[in-house]
Amino acid sequence: MFDCIENIKIVSTHLNKSKPYGKNQSRLSHGFIFKIKGTVEYVFDGKTVTLHAGEVVFLPKGSSYEYTTDVPRENRSVVINFEAEMKDTELKVYPLGDFYGANYILESFSELWNFGGASDRYKCMSVFYDFLSYISRIEHLNCEERSKHHVIDPAVEYLKSHIYDSAFKVDKLHHLCGISDTYFRKIFVSRFSMTPQEYVITMRISHAKSILDSGDYESIGEVARLVGYNDALYFSKAFKKIYGYPPSELNL
Repeated sequence: MFDCIENIKIVSTHLNKSKPYGKNQSRLSHGFIFKIKGTVEYVFDGKTVTLHAGEVVFLPKGSSYEYTTDVPRENRSVVINFEAEMKDTELKVYPLGDFYGANYILESFSELWNFGGASDRYKCMSVFYDFLSYISRIEHLNCEERSKHHVIDPAVEYLKSHIYDSAFKVDKLHHLCGISDTYFRKIFVSRFSMTPQEYVITMRISHAKSILDSGDYESIGEVARLVGYNDALYFSKAFKKIYGYPPSELNL
């Protein structure tokens, strides 16, 4: 879908808090919605797709869809609307995975595009092009690999429902699929563009960032426990590795 894309132009970008329910009869432009917090379920051409925190959905120009959110008050996203010449477009969800510019898009993109100078807009365009390159690589997964993704569905569902459990271990997930750990990890990386351990850390730290942003917590140790870490020091190191600063500096 992103192999032949030309004349790209960002139309608008903003931070968005989703309503409980919404409907779009014919989208005016192409768009990406990067989910910061919460879950959104889209119904498009009779197909239902779910967008979780740490994922991004592509919404084609002219598409009609309905959506519902889990907790509207806490549901936040970054929206980037753009024009481009594209073929065979469809609504599709992608993992942000190990895309280097994920934090930039989630934290700074909209503000710098709308209120920054010319250099900030050039930086935004650069990151946006890099993101298109990133999802283009995802699209190039060969058909054989994609056909195997369903094999790990039992483990993926278990992982998502236990990801904030401090006793959760990724080294046993392959047993749920009846395959070897090596094969499980190969398919997992093919599907999510990161290892199971990286996925757990990314989702936990992303959720921790949402809690810290809300200010609804008593201590860093409490936030660590809420996202599955009994060791606040280990949590702080993991947080700093992703965001570049420790959680204690977030609301200074």
